[in-house]
Amino acid sequence: MKQQTPEFLRKADNVYRTQDYIVVQRISIVYDGMEDPETVSRDVYYRRTRKRDADYEALGRKRRNLDGKRLPATMHTRKYID
Repeated sequence: MKQQTPEFLRKADNVYRTQDYIVVQRISIVYDGMEDPETVSRDVYYRRTRKRDADYEALGRKRRNLDGKRLPATMHTRKYID
């Protein structure tokens, strides 16, 4: 049986964990025509819970670094969810 991806991880380009949060990154490239393209990361910080940790670990268990790493971006926004 194939495991369903939890809703909070579905649109992620990258996911990593900190001590208190599971962070979902959505990366995009912004072209304004005048300047060089820039990368923008729209980050959503989900407070870690047992359920979210279990979902994260089930999907990321084959990673070399289970906690993952942040992808660098020129700019970012943050949103926090408990």
